[in-house]
Amino acid sequence: MKKGVIYARYSAGPNQREESIEGQIRECTRFAKQSNIEIIGSYADRGVSGRSDKRVYFQQMLRDAEKKKFECVIVWKIDRFGRNREEIALNKIRCRKSGVEILYATEHIPEGPTGILLESMLEGLAEFYSAQLSQNILRGLTENALQGKAINGSACLGYKIDKDKKYVVDELEAAVVRRIFNMFAEGFKYSEIEATLNELRLKTKRGGQYNKNSISRILKNEKYIGVFRWRDIVIEDGIPAIIDKELFCLCQEKIKMVKSAPGGGRAKVPYLLTAKLYCGYCESSMIGESGNNRHGNTFNYYKCSSRKNHKNCEKETVKKEWIEQFVVRAIYDNVLSNEAVIESIAEAAVRVQSNENSALESLELQLADATRSLNNLIKLAEGMDDPQPLAARIVELDATKTDLEFQIEKEKLPRIILTKEQIIYWLTHLRDLDMSEADVWRKIINTFIHAVFLYDDKIIITANYEDKHGDFEKITINSLNLDEQDIIKVPQSDHENRVRMSDTVWR
Repeated sequence: MKKGVIYARYSAGPNQREESIEGQIRECTRFAKQSNIEIIGSYADRGVSGRSDKRVYFQQMLRDAEKKKFECVIVWKIDRFGRNREEIALNKIRCRKSGVEILYATEHIPEGPTGILLESMLEGLAEFYSAQLSQNILRGLTENALQGKAINGSACLGYKIDKDKKYVVDELEAAVVRRIFNMFAEGFKYSEIEATLNELRLKTKRGGQYNKNSISRILKNEKYIGVFRWRDIVIEDGIPAIIDKELFCLCQEKIKMVKSAPGGGRAKVPYLLTAKLYCGYCESSMIGESGNNRHGNTFNYYKCSSRKNHKNCEKETVKKEWIEQFVVRAIYDNVLSNEAVIESIAEAAVRVQSNENSALESLELQLADATRSLNNLIKLAEGMDDPQPLAARIVELDATKTDLEFQIEKEKLPRIILTKEQIIYWLTHLRDLDMSEADVWRKIINTFIHAVFLYDDKIIITANYEDKHGDFEKITINSLNLDEQDIIKVPQSDHENRVRMSDTVWR
């Protein structure tokens, strides 16, 4: 019998509860029993977001994996192992080096490279079905929206939600909203408004201190002039207004003036290999950065994060356009142009679709728990002279209930089962796209690239399809031949660009 452990994590957020850890462990235990796995321990990070690197028990689990204390780790869903595909990939690589397998108790997408590729294909094909899916999933929510009812069970500052799910004004909070708009209209800066509110010990809707972001969100919120907006539904005077339209428009003009100030509207450059590109020498991630030369020209590049932090790594910094183009070209030549590889991917994708598990039962159990807790709290509040202390928890549970109902409806939809012919068509369609388009590069990288390890003289690309051993296929190119136009010499002390930038684009 294989020996395994369970890892569970509490996700911070309005729709999460700490007790959900117990639910995760319950589902993982049941999966282990069905899979004939002996559970010898569990790790749980309570109250720590997956975005944080300070997940103490997760790090301990990784260290124990390296010591080969167990053969597999079971998690409730794939997002428990990381917050994005790239982070998950890194953690998997670390476990795989120790011979430890990662298993998911309720995840739909099968484990392995073909499963990841299948997920990308389903996302691509979803564009063809979006109208139908939206109609089926969102019909009930749309009806609520047309009646001006709250969709997610929570209200912004200045409002509360009544028993009919309608927005009503909370006069105490509304006074704070009016103060913010009036101060901004009178010329006070964000920092001055922030300081005033915090000195008065006023709190945001979530009970925190005010900052520039929270004030900016309030100033831009159309609800305060009575506009109800959800998706493509807009209802003027759909909710009670807190401020008049003249004051709102005046503040919007002032916001535009602030944005047009120097440095207020810098364009963000998309680094397509973010969290996929790693230094081949120290295996640290290579991060996207930019800088200006003495002539004011901007250049973009990837740099080893270990070297950036002044550690002992000598990996050369490389030009963004060059490495992204190189990786896309490698996939085009080795995958999209290879009929045998496309045939193999299609056959593997068809096989794994039959192995999908459903999270429906788990979601229904969570909904039952949330409904029971919500009903109990409502009954308790009805018998209290002052139910205000329970209001926040009731709103939170109602939001959780709504979110779970949405997920359950989505689970009940018939799954799209792709045929071999459909998969081949989709893959061959990719190679016919215009390779000079950045969106095409993004689609290819997101679909096929699992990780890229870059050396100064070679590159190793792990792709999202299986080799003959069932592992991620490796594409190794040994003659990289980096020259001056591919390497950017960025001194540790400044960002002076000492090389010419190539304008060539692969077409």
